[in-house]
Parts: sequence; structure tokens; C-alpha cells
Amino acid sequence: MHQPTENPAERASSAEQVVLSLVERGQAQQAAWAVADLRVADGAAIVAQLEPQQQIDLVRLLEPDRTAQLLAHLDTDAAVAIVEALDDGVVPEILDLTSPDVAADILHAFPPERLQRTIDAMVRAGDVASLLPYEDESAGGLMVPDFVVLREWMTSEEAIAYLRGAKPPAESSNYLFVLDRRNALSGVVNLRDLVLAQADTVVRDLMDSDVITVKPGTDQEECARVMARYDLVQLPVADDQNQVLGVILSGDIIDVMEDEATEDMMLLASIGQGERVLGPFRRGFRARLPWLLLNLGTVLMAAAIINIFESTIAGAAFLAVFLPMVASQGGIAGTQTLTLVTRGLALGELTLAHSARLLRREVALGLVNGVIFGLIAGALAYAWKGNAELGIVVGVAMVLNLLVAGTFGALVPLGLRAFRLDPALGSAVLVTTFTDMAGFGFVLSLAAWRLG
Repeated sequence: MHQPTENPAERASSAEQVVLSLVERGQAQQAAWAVADLRVADGAAIVAQLEPQQQIDLVRLLEPDRTAQLLAHLDTDAAVAIVEALDDGVVPEILDLTSPDVAADILHAFPPERLQRTIDAMVRAGDVASLLPYEDESAGGLMVPDFVVLREWMTSEEAIAYLRGAKPPAESSNYLFVLDRRNALSGVVNLRDLVLAQADTVVRDLMDSDVITVKPGTDQEECARVMARYDLVQLPVADDQNQVLGVILSGDIIDVMEDEATEDMMLLASIGQGERVLGPFRRGFRARLPWLLLNLGTVLMAAAIINIFESTIAGAAFLAVFLPMVASQGGIAGTQTLTLVTRGLALGELTLAHSARLLRREVALGLVNGVIFGLIAGALAYAWKGNAELGIVVGVAMVLNLLVAGTFGALVPLGLRAFRLDPALGSAVLVTTFTDMAGFGFVLSLAAWRLG
């Protein structure tokens, strides 16, 4: 009888359990053999879950080529920590075997003396050294220097013969860039068009001269937006003279988009960027602790508002029932606005120039939603306690707090962007603090006024 085959995800999960069990039992060599037998991506996913020292101990037992492949699939911090712990004799060989952009990202973290020693010992030092002047999260740090270019005056026959000899990387050969006599980028030609053209057709007649480029200092998020908007598989990085310095590949930009999306999600949830769902306990503890401490400080600020109105609560204890209702509704509304604005900023749909229009929209939404839910909350308060004044207090507080929620849900990420900070950085904590303080303050101050 035919047995159903195990799918790749199930195989990876089974292998993960085996490797983690071997590591826990101290059988590092057996774990290394198991990782070496896996697909690179699956092996890297397992290595990422280990404690830093366990990662180092396991990688030391792998062959240099497998280590180089794993480094390309690990996040930069983990890759740097592993390579820094390796002996100087093996590091140049490993970095020669990985892609130049990955090697450059790792070398950026090296002290100057070790960086120079490593570069001096590398075979592909020139490719890597050309990327070192650029920041890791820029187009220059993301590009690869390995690409093949054609000349405008080549015939299709000459271009194909040249490509046979140059053997361009598979991922960068579908679209080929064309240079003019000044070595400036003048167009791009599809390999399919080149192959199907008549032998004497000149490349200039086949190319598309409308080429989109970015400068080497362009932020990687902007590069991702450009490639997504224009559906590009390659993005050339050019200098002020329009000479090509390197090429950003779609595979690398997918990693950037995943990293940026993960970073924003983590920051919005007040979780450190280094934590993973099944990652090491200590890394998770270190990632969460600072944000929990910050949140504790903001909660104390909200508690201070309640303390100011202690006598009001003592005289009307039933107010405590409605405080969470108003504060929670404001927190949810603020988070809705915050999420929408942060996403718009990340995708380039929203800029600081749109601030006034955005605020008008969110104030209007806050007012409309506030009136609707204010009427509902006020009616519930009246029906529950039989006190019309209480219904007015709860209803008006709800309207005001939803106005505050919409306003600060927009202002906090815009303000962070204005100061060149990540709009997701601590935004959820700040917005929740504003809405809690405002909700408590509105309910209690209105109660002190209307209920005496």
C-alpha cells in the first residue's frame, strides 16, 4: 500500500526536535551532523532557536561552506556573534564563501584591527571592501557587486557570446543592464528579448531606457517600496554620474520586508526585536523587561490621576465600574489609528506633509464614534444605576476620550517620524498611557463637577 509522504514542513519540525534534543544532551557533534544534512533554511531556523553559546559550539563543528550558507539565513546580530567567536584562521574562508553583502554586514561589527586582518586574508576582499563604506540598512549595504553589464553597440549575437563567457549569477541574469560609452547606465534588456532577436540586432534597439535606480544612501525600506511599486526583480544602485555600483536582488528585498514588518510588529507590541517565538529564554527575558518597566512607569502616571480624585471615588464608589469602560474604549480606538498611521508611514503612503489632513480625518472619526458610543455608554449607565447625571458623565467622557484617542494615535507616530525615530517605537505604550490618563481624568473630573 502506498504510504503518504511527509511534507517538508513536517520533516523540518521532526528534524528540529531531534537537533534540539541532541543539543540539550550535550551531543553537539551529532547535532552539527544533523543540521548539515538539512536544507540550509531549515538548519538556520533551528540554529536561531539555540542559546548564543550553543550556536557557537554547533557552528564550530560545521564545514566552512555550510557555515557560510547558514550565515546568509541568520539575522545579522546572530551571524556577527557567531563569527566573532570563531578563530581568525577560519573566518576569512567563511566570509569568502558567503555573499559579499552578508560578509560586509558582519565585518561592520568587527574592531578595526580584526577587520583589517580579515580583509587582508580574504580572496574576495575587493568585492567586500567596496561595500564597507555603506550602512547596513542602506541600498549600498544591501547591494551585491556581482553583476554583468552589456554595451549599447553590441549585437545580440555578441551579447550572448559575452554572457556565455561571463557566466552571470542566475538570480541576476534575466534582466541585464546596458552602459553607454561613458560607462553610465542607459537601459535594461530582457534576456528573453536578447535570445529571440536577430543576430545582428543592436542591444540599443532592444533595451528599455526607462531604468529606475536608487542612490547608495537610500534607506532599505525605500528600496523595498520602489521594487514593490514597480514590480522589479533587480534594482540598480547608481552614483551621481549614473554609474552602476551594484544591484539589489528581489530575494534580499523580501528579507528586508520581512525584517521591517517583524520589527514594526514587535515594537507596536512592546517586544524587543531579538525575540523569537521558540527562542532562548534569556533573550526573551532581556527583550521584554525594558518595555515592561516602561509600561509600569506609565501605569503609575495613570494611577496618579485616580489618586487626585480619591475623595470623588470614595463618595461615589460606583464610578470605579465605568473607569475601565471609558479607558479601554479609548485604548482600542487609539491603537486602531496608531496601527493605520504606522503602516501608512512604513509603506510610504503617508508623509509629514499629510499631517493636517490626517488629523482632521481622525478628529472627525473620533467625534462620530465618540457620540455613538457615548450615547450607548450613557444609556447603559443610566439603565444600570438609574442616575441620569451619571449617564451624562459617562457619555461625555466617552466622547472626549475617543477624540483624544484619535488625535494621539496619529500624533505619536508622526512625532516620532519627525524626530527621525521609528514610528512604531514605543507608540503603543504612549498612546495607551494618554488614553488611560484622559479616560480616568474625564470621568472623575466630570463626576466631581456633576455629582458633587
